[in-house]
Amino acid sequence: MRTMLRVCWATVARWLVAASILASVPAHAENWTVASEDYFPPYNFTERGKRTGMDTAIVDAMLKEIGVYPVHRPMAWPEVVRAHDGNDVDVAFQFFTSPRRLERGHLIGPYRVGATVLMVRSNSEITYTRIDDLRGLRVGVVEGFEYTPEFDTSSLFEKVRSSSNVVSFRRLLLGRVDAIAGDLQVLKYLAESEGRTNAVKVLPKPLAMVPRYISVPKLRADKAARLQAAYEKLKGDGTIDAIVRNWER
Repeated sequence: MRTMLRVCWATVARWLVAASILASVPAHAENWTVASEDYFPPYNFTERGKRTGMDTAIVDAMLKEIGVYPVHRPMAWPEVVRAHDGNDVDVAFQFFTSPRRLERGHLIGPYRVGATVLMVRSNSEITYTRIDDLRGLRVGVVEGFEYTPEFDTSSLFEKVRSSSNVVSFRRLLLGRVDAIAGDLQVLKYLAESEGRTNAVKVLPKPLAMVPRYISVPKLRADKAARLQAAYEKLKGDGTIDAIVRNWER
């Protein structure tokens, strides 16, 4: 009899726990689709089956503030841009402001400022103070990325395009390009994760200091307004800056 009572109480306890969990979930949970590059550490990547990273944490915090659950859709960067511009997702990141971006989306931010830099092999004698210093070089870039207007439109050097920063980084190590352009934190993360920090160096002068934005497709103005309000609150109370500090290397 005592055994049966213990079983019954255990069953009741499990039901109570389940009921409390269900009670905490909104009856009609609102989900938003969020597009980001599949592997762009330390900003957005997958670890142990979960999307994580500095920018992912910022977006998740903003959505939590407005009671929305993020459904992350990692994809190659050109696909992120197409999904956003085609109004196939609710949110995409990360962008910088340009006439094209302002035409196609509502930019939320800036939520951080990133340094766009040049990385070379550690024994390289390349220096950079202005765009003319890149004349005749082969510079690795990622297909679909925008760097700076001057850099993007220059014909002084050859842009060797790749599908990701990982591919560009490995081309640099193999000597297939003279330099690669990219975000400082991303390139440092790649060098550290592959154990090649001694094989490369970042040139002191950045190509640019670039404010970064989250974007909502132009046709989703109501959602953009809600996300903008969340941004202003979390930027104002220090939440966003704390996330950035936690992830900076």
